[in-house]
Amino acid sequence: MYRLSLLSALALLFIWQTSFTSADPDDASNYTNADCRQVGSATDKCLFSKMADSCAIDEGFVNYIQVVFCNFSSVVPIGIIVFILWWLFLFLALAVTADDFFCPSLTVMSKVLRMSDNIAGVTLLAFGNGAPDIFSAIAAIGSMKSGSDAGLAFGALLGAGVFVTAVVSGAVIIAKPFQCMERPLLRDITFYIVALYYTFYIMYSRMITTLQAIGFLLLYVAYVIVVIVGRYIRKRKQNSSSQPTTPNTSTGDFSVNNSIVAKLEKDPDLATTFSKHLAEEAEHEERSRPSHHDHHSDQSSHSQSDLKDDSKPFDNSEDWDESTPLIDSRSIRIENKSNALHEFLNAINPISKEEWKEKKWYGKAYLVIKAPIQFILTITCPIVDYGAEKDNWNRHLSCFQVLLGPMFALFATNQYRVLIGGIFPLWALFLIICTLLSCIVLWLSNNHSPPKWHPFFAFLGFIVAVIWIYSIANEVVNILQLFGVVFQISNAILGLTLLAWGNSIGDFIADTALARKGYPRIGISACFGGPLFNLLLGVGIPFTIGCIKNGGSMALDFNFHLIVLTGGLLLSLLSTYIIAPFVLKFFMRRWFGIYLIIVYVSFLLLAILTEVNVIKVDVSKW
Repeated sequence: MYRLSLLSALALLFIWQTSFTSADPDDASNYTNADCRQVGSATDKCLFSKMADSCAIDEGFVNYIQVVFCNFSSVVPIGIIVFILWWLFLFLALAVTADDFFCPSLTVMSKVLRMSDNIAGVTLLAFGNGAPDIFSAIAAIGSMKSGSDAGLAFGALLGAGVFVTAVVSGAVIIAKPFQCMERPLLRDITFYIVALYYTFYIMYSRMITTLQAIGFLLLYVAYVIVVIVGRYIRKRKQNSSSQPTTPNTSTGDFSVNNSIVAKLEKDPDLATTFSKHLAEEAEHEERSRPSHHDHHSDQSSHSQSDLKDDSKPFDNSEDWDESTPLIDSRSIRIENKSNALHEFLNAINPISKEEWKEKKWYGKAYLVIKAPIQFILTITCPIVDYGAEKDNWNRHLSCFQVLLGPMFALFATNQYRVLIGGIFPLWALFLIICTLLSCIVLWLSNNHSPPKWHPFFAFLGFIVAVIWIYSIANEVVNILQLFGVVFQISNAILGLTLLAWGNSIGDFIADTALARKGYPRIGISACFGGPLFNLLLGVGIPFTIGCIKNGGSMALDFNFHLIVLTGGLLLSLLSTYIIAPFVLKFFMRRWFGIYLIIVYVSFLLLAILTEVNVIKVDVSKW
């Protein structure tokens, strides 16, 4: 992903000098209402970026446009390269937060709330898998200053849909031809086409209301009902025919057996989660890749081995007599403190020794780059893992997380400036409360076993992870807006390329690795159910919030880019919808995978030709 994105961005940087064609707004008084894309032709670029309302940011921490044109005014290309690297790092942070901290919390929450696998699969787990796309759309729509700004969100959601349904599914088919599941595939594509038509209608009408935005959420509810009812009917048929039912996987054990595979093949959301799990094994065939908390679970094994080594205090029998106490209480206290410190240091260590030894040089470089993200997330975001020893419980780390997690959430949401009664700062109140809670956790727990209320830490982890993802997504969107201003690229093209590729490359790696390991049907299930979920919630949630804030409706721009986006996704869906049952008889052959990739390349070429005005279509009178 990073190599592809970096090459794309550098290619754009090469033509930067000829990108600006707008008239020079020499009068500083005109800067306020000017389009931010005119900054390149302004006499004072720094003043322009500060005064133009369209250059301001509503969410996020850094105004990258101002930084580039003020702090890097004499070396703008260098500033752009710096932010390209920072943008890649943020994508990495987004993936680590979603996969290693957000999804595990959702899994535990589904068990605490006693949700069935069916409901959890199409709600919480699906939300976890689509979190980067959904929060990127929320950030893009939340920072809208005009109707054209929605193109970034639509471009990302629809562009990612084309990429996943064409390139990812095509790569899965090429890697391993297979007989796909009929009804789940047709069900997901049918709902996807309906959702796409509804989205195009909204864009074509150039206006979205609160009720129309809620319609996306209702369509998602209808999808969930169809999935649950379909599974219920199928389970009853299995019982009536005395066929063995699919075992309950609520324990979180994803070890592969035929019954679980059959279940995942019919569940696109669980399949997406499972595909990411198995894809971790693709790097090394003889071993599994350490999970997101190997360094946490290692802490327990290290401490146990240390305990075993130190559990023989009387190796020299000649030094012992009847008056010697069998257990020295003071030495045990010292040993417990030493083990607790050892566990804590291992828990916050972002790079485990085992993982470091097994990685090659590029793998070690990746671990070093990821280390700052891993460390900051570890000390702020709790992880409850029933698969790890002691459910990944660490007493002292939990105390830090109770203190630092809520404090980070307060500062990340810019609520720390709030004064209670106009006098007492809210951050001070949070600090007092969190310190007391941290002391309570320390007092009521021990180092050896997790407390009964440990699963509720998953809810804190969920909240903190959501804020982390949203904060990172805001920065990603702000940098993309910088690229749009500098390279004179439309938001729709930015969305369907850079943002869509960044959010979808993980699906490509996971699903193709899954196919190579012999489970292509699970991978293909995730290629349609995941993007469908992202489209429904990625449009429904942010536009519902935005319409409520803007008095019940929001204006949208409609252009030929959006037609290309919709047409490309529709062609990809209809290709599978028609060719799979009528031509292939649901047996996916390699030539069909190649065809799907050609569809995506043709779509991308058409989008680029439209962007550079080789193809001009005026839709203003449509």
